[in-house]
This record gives sequence, C-alpha cells and structure tokens, in this order.
Amino acid sequence: MGVDVSHLVSLIQYVLSPAIMVSSSALLLLGFNNKFSNLASRFRVLNQEKRVLMEKIPRTLSEESRLTNLEAQVSRLIRRASLVKRSIICCYGGIVCFTCTSVMIFFNAFNVFGVLNLGPVFITIFLLGLLLILSSAVMLIVETKLFYQVILLESES
Repeated sequence: MGVDVSHLVSLIQYVLSPAIMVSSSALLLLGFNNKFSNLASRFRVLNQEKRVLMEKIPRTLSEESRLTNLEAQVSRLIRRASLVKRSIICCYGGIVCFTCTSVMIFFNAFNVFGVLNLGPVFITIFLLGLLLILSSAVMLIVETKLFYQVILLESES
C-alpha cells in the first residue's frame, strides 16, 4: 500500500487553514487583552480621584464640575470595558471553532466518523468562528467611538 503524497498535502492544507485562523485570532486577542488591562488601570485611577472628591465637603465649583465629569467618564469606561470583554469572549469562541474544525478535518481523514458526510458541519463551524471574529471587530469599532467620547470629556475638564 503506497502513500498518496498529494492526498497528504491536501490534508495538511485543510487542517492548517483553520489553524492559521487560530493564530490570527490569537494576535487579535493579545491586543484585546492589552486594551482591557489598560481600561482597568484607567478605571482605577479615575475611580480613586472620584472617591477623593466625593469625600471632600464642601467642594468648590470646579471640583463639582470635575466630579460630574469623572462620573460620566467612569460610566463610559465601564461600557467600553464591557464591549472589550465581549470581544475577548467572541475571539475565544472563534478560536474554539477554528480548533474544532481542524481536529474534525484531521479525524475525518482517518474515517473516525465513519461514512458520514461531515463537510457541511465543518464549514458551519468554521463560518461560526468567522462570524464570532467579525462580531468581535464590530464591538471594537463601537468601543473606539466610545473612546473618542471619553477623550472629549477629558478635554472639557
């Protein structure tokens, strides 16, 4: 029984295609986690400043204005963090889908699933991964718009 090299090359290509998506998603995830960490740090700083101003009584007019501004910034920061968190979860979901697709293609090559035609299942899982990555990107677009609003608020104080 000879080894069909062209079949092996095709198998490797089929298995590696989703694996390349895992690598791409992991790079996105690295950026998302960095953004999330920066948001957490910024939240701590703003919240500490807010606590200090809230404890101060009486407050000057400028301190009241700053406190109002900080409350608005913290509120938007929490919304931004929520969007980034959901983006991270979607990205992990995409990685799971791509990994499952690779593993299933590999197992299918050795007839682990028998005579079942699982091609549509593979494509569906891969497409779900793509949709999760897409939704992650859309959430980051919304988060970027919120970021700009926070910058405008900061420039006012």
